[in-house]
Amino acid sequence: MNICFAASTIVASLFGTTLSAQSIEQSMRPWDAGKLTWDEFLGEAKGDTAINMFSWNTEYSQGKQKIGNTTYTYPKFTTYFDQTESWTLPQFKTDVMLQYNQLLFDMLELYSRRATIELNKNTDYTYQQLRSFYRRQFDKRAREIREETRNGTDGTKLPYYAADIALDLERTYFDPVQVLDNTTQHFSAEIYVGASSHFPISDYYANSFGVNMGFGLGWKRHLWGMDLSLGFSGDAKQDVWTHNGWIYEGESLNFYQVYLTYAYLASQNTSFQTFPFVGVGVNGFSHPLGKDNDNADPEKDGFSLCAGMMFDIFLNRRVNINSAFSNDLADVGYRAIRVKPYFSMTYYNDIGWTPALNLNISFNWGGYTLR
Repeated sequence: MNICFAASTIVASLFGTTLSAQSIEQSMRPWDAGKLTWDEFLGEAKGDTAINMFSWNTEYSQGKQKIGNTTYTYPKFTTYFDQTESWTLPQFKTDVMLQYNQLLFDMLELYSRRATIELNKNTDYTYQQLRSFYRRQFDKRAREIREETRNGTDGTKLPYYAADIALDLERTYFDPVQVLDNTTQHFSAEIYVGASSHFPISDYYANSFGVNMGFGLGWKRHLWGMDLSLGFSGDAKQDVWTHNGWIYEGESLNFYQVYLTYAYLASQNTSFQTFPFVGVGVNGFSHPLGKDNDNADPEKDGFSLCAGMMFDIFLNRRVNINSAFSNDLADVGYRAIRVKPYFSMTYYNDIGWTPALNLNISFNWGGYTLR
């Protein structure tokens, strides 16, 4: 019988056709489902000279890996074995022929991994160019093996090829962490909300507890933001004169604090990030039930400066590599607990400078891009 190249005919182009989820589920199985078995060759023999048909296809899809608290998504190529289009004549269903088919499948997996790695380097190559390049690489290797194994019927050299491909597979894998090495932060944004505390060192005002919220926009390692704190549990230690009347000793106070801030990203890894920051703004106390003026609450406002640190402890991160929505290498989104201790100095008329210790604990939604 004339044994021809049909023994290893590839009926779909490498990295070519995108498969629907339904067709993949019904007839396709991925490489990582295990070794091939003869039970999976469900196609019917076609032609008079072919003894074997190995049919496959490759899908361009989204891969996902979770490493620690970070989930990475990225474009990838996945090769599928087409069960309904693959077949072997019964008299050639030998262990050697099955090993030959498995070797072809292993080679396809290897070139899919290499294409995935190259695609995620943010190079100038498109996935169509990578498809064409690695298909040529596969075809060249497949012709060599076909000739040396007599179209899969001679198993003398199959173990050597199999060992070589297995070693390459072991060494070739996509590492999303490595891809992001040497990248720099580009644009960032965040919004946060949580609890606040204000401990003034003053004979006029007692401690205050309340809520904190804010947002920030960043460029590279610089972050500019607006921060607002509202407190509801303080009281006056003594009588204080305001332009709307008196705040009397023992009266409950509402507190507000508004800052424009500048922060610098000092350190960052997959677990936390730190920002030293400074700010300028306004602090104020008011009594909502003023006794001296029925039309306006007695309020004491002051010019304020602050400085401190922000510590973001990441709860989880999502990294989208090679995002289709920007020119950046990756988009990073995160949820974090923000711990923010800081010192403030506020100048009140008739009182002077009032120092205070502050602590905010917030839930932070943020993100940044990498280039």
